[in-house]
Amino acid sequence: MQLTSLDGLSLATAVLAVLGTALYLHGRDGVRSRVARRLSNPGQGAGKMSGSDAGVSRAASGPFQRLGRLLQALGSRLPLFDAAQRKEMNRKLISAGYRQVNALPVLMGIGAGAALLLVAVVMAFVWPSFQGHMALKAGSLILAGYIGLLLPRLVLDKLVTRRQRAIERNFPDALDLLVVCTNAGLGLNAALNRVAHELTFLAPELSDEIALTSGQLQLSGDTAEVLHQLADRIGLPSIRSLVSTLVQSRQFGTPIGQALRVLSRSERTARLMRTEEAAAKLATKITLPMMLFILPTVLIVAAGPSVLHLMEVFGK
Repeated sequence: MQLTSLDGLSLATAVLAVLGTALYLHGRDGVRSRVARRLSNPGQGAGKMSGSDAGVSRAASGPFQRLGRLLQALGSRLPLFDAAQRKEMNRKLISAGYRQVNALPVLMGIGAGAALLLVAVVMAFVWPSFQGHMALKAGSLILAGYIGLLLPRLVLDKLVTRRQRAIERNFPDALDLLVVCTNAGLGLNAALNRVAHELTFLAPELSDEIALTSGQLQLSGDTAEVLHQLADRIGLPSIRSLVSTLVQSRQFGTPIGQALRVLSRSERTARLMRTEEAAAKLATKITLPMMLFILPTVLIVAAGPSVLHLMEVFGK
């Protein structure tokens, strides 16, 4: 399939525009980073950089770091999403475990890059089949751009769901450890720190969230606010129940260990009910694979010899 001269010119123009925009943004980002380094290290000249600083500079100029800075610059300068969408994306990034400052611009840059890539693919491979149909060409470009912007957000939703499932699966064990620590006489902050240390290898996602909460409790005097931030970051009903239990125990002076023991028992019961529900759904879910893959094989094995014998008899 060959491109016409008009399609080839349009594709070349689009590719040159994308490359020019990327080089311009990368150049501006490079100039700003060099100015920031000189301002932060005024005593070091261009040719007087120490060995460690030179090693850091070489490490920071790797291909992945350059790509990250390019995506960050691209996402920061393109008004792709409104304030509400950016707030929602930032919340999902935090729930997925990406708490860096530049995580949101990088995600928007990835969306812009995916949209431009899909637009280029559509112009190269789909436009030649739309000879003379400008409406179809414009619609395909709009659809490709929309899908490219939507793909990173769909992947982010999958990452958030997977992390929430991992946290929910190990949450009853963390509650048991928290009950043991509180019964041993540890305070809330010390108990959270100990639980985070014990769950480092067993449940790294939950350990990371608990360790972050413990660090915030050391710096902040508002325990309720820090615990509510934990519930907002994870977004699970079980975590919200834990936060409500801890806040009410501190407000009314009830023993934390007893409340956590009741909550742990209820969480284990809920996990058992979820397992039984999944097992009950298994029979319904396996029906279609059995009809498509197992039943034809059984019929071939059972009735195949008889069918072959009948064919041989009628053939004679």
